[in-house]
Amino acid sequence: MQAEQAAKRQKLKARARSGEEVSSGGAAAERRQKEEAKVTVTEILGGGKFYVQLVSDQKVAAIQKQLASLNLQEAPVIGAFNPKKGDIVLAQFSADNSWNRAMIVNAPRGAVESSKDKFEVFYVDYGNQEIVSYNQLRPLDASVSSSPGLAQLCSLAHIKVPGLEDDYGQEAAYRLSELLLSGPKEFRAVIEEKDTSGGKVKGQGTGTIFLVTLVDPESDISINATLLQEGLARMEKRKRWEPKDKQQALDELEKYQTEARDKRRAMWEYGDVESDEEDIPARKGAGKR
Repeated sequence: MQAEQAAKRQKLKARARSGEEVSSGGAAAERRQKEEAKVTVTEILGGGKFYVQLVSDQKVAAIQKQLASLNLQEAPVIGAFNPKKGDIVLAQFSADNSWNRAMIVNAPRGAVESSKDKFEVFYVDYGNQEIVSYNQLRPLDASVSSSPGLAQLCSLAHIKVPGLEDDYGQEAAYRLSELLLSGPKEFRAVIEEKDTSGGKVKGQGTGTIFLVTLVDPESDISINATLLQEGLARMEKRKRWEPKDKQQALDELEKYQTEARDKRRAMWEYGDVESDEEDIPARKGAGKR
């Protein structure tokens, strides 16, 4: 009997090492189903980060309808409206002059003195951030401002994309924009993990990050794999033990990185680079741009 129990314990350990969850009774615990959602991309940042809106979120249309009903012709009265850091207001987006909900990220010290005073704002429903003048701001009723922002910060899971200041960072961001913003398009986002270390939203790039596999439904190929295949990203450092499903996903992605390395695409143009696995390969004979 003792030998039988010992053998059973060894089997459970082996299954645990392979990433299979086990219960105290020895049966494999049912894996948590990964969340999936249809999304549209609204803004691209560097380093493989971007903002999305959920296609199924009915609040998008409701908030747009509320904003359309507001009278925004009259400029704010200096002294009566003094936006502070963290306030949710209406701001006029410079690209198309549309009015959208925005968080004040930075404001002048003290009271507003001129209609040309500058404010840095973060558009909470889209993920854009810019500097606007005081006359491009309006107070917003609490019934509209209290709803959480609709833009969700995401990052491509399992891969490392160079930042804008790194070699190939500009190329990676441009390519990501081509893939995600070339037209009205829906993507399938598989949420692999949620990183809550960013705390509350305080501006662009802050708050909870969804680490996702983003799939183009037309090609059924993930954007993660596409960037690896084109040499504009590399695999994250693999841990010694990973769940079996993650191991399989990483094995599949590694094929795309191997292809890029073998064909010396983009960051692999000089072949393998002797560097820490967490670093992005640098161009030979060139520092960071």
